[in-house]
Amino acid sequence: MGSIENNDPNNRRQIGIGGISSSSYSTPNEIRQESFLTWLKNIFCPNFKYSSTIFILTCIDLIVYIITLCFGIKRTPYELLAPTFETLDLFGMKYPSKIYRGQIHRLILFGVLHANLVHLVSNLLSQIILGSIMEGFIGPKKALILYLLSSVCGGMFSCVMSFSPGVGASVAIFGILGAYFGYTVINWNYVKENVNYIMNLFFIILIVIMNASYGLSSDIIDNYGHLGGFIYGFLFAFLLIDPKGGNNELSLWLDYGTWRKYSISITSISLLLLIFIFWIIQKPI
Repeated sequence: MGSIENNDPNNRRQIGIGGISSSSYSTPNEIRQESFLTWLKNIFCPNFKYSSTIFILTCIDLIVYIITLCFGIKRTPYELLAPTFETLDLFGMKYPSKIYRGQIHRLILFGVLHANLVHLVSNLLSQIILGSIMEGFIGPKKALILYLLSSVCGGMFSCVMSFSPGVGASVAIFGILGAYFGYTVINWNYVKENVNYIMNLFFIILIVIMNASYGLSSDIIDNYGHLGGFIYGFLFAFLLIDPKGGNNELSLWLDYGTWRKYSISITSISLLLLIFIFWIIQKPI
């Protein structure tokens, strides 16, 4: 998806996938001197910063992946630079039977582990692009809370629905996707006439459809984790995101106080229900 520039020479703004980013007008010489990486950043994630929460999380994922490779690499022609199963288990992959035995830390650690190089690259690119968008909307602290809660709740949801092991940041990424839809619902009156935002929304819907289609056709994709991350990312959005116009400009049909009360109630009940099922109903022998 390319960029669009307005026609006012005194107020040039470049619009990319991540939203609207202010930038001064660049001369042809300045454009030629712009690095390729800067060009990609301005198109796909203009809100990206090296000091951002999402970039720090991405660096952690990369460092952990390199460390896991040092412990052992699978000897297989089908996976490129893949840590061994034993290594991933050692570092805390999502292993439902062990989580139920008390190894709760796996619900956090599985999100920074990756099965191979292709898995890592695809997740980190999605994380940087989509995470930068959401962090620009809600700020670094709320972005971190959203990321971690979506990953943990998605992992719990996956354990309830399936006893298969799993790794990857994609559960948290689907939480970001869910939060994006939550942001859209909350601020629909403000975004419905924003052509760039609607283009972004269709782009994200396409990502969800492609991932869902691929997931349904593969036995190695943690579809339940993705679904859980998406659901709880959507729900947490209603706790973490405020209406753009303030309390009196809520784009839903409810007043702000009623909306906030229902948001807290529905999200709390959904979370408690997940915890109840996770611990009581689905405990394997």
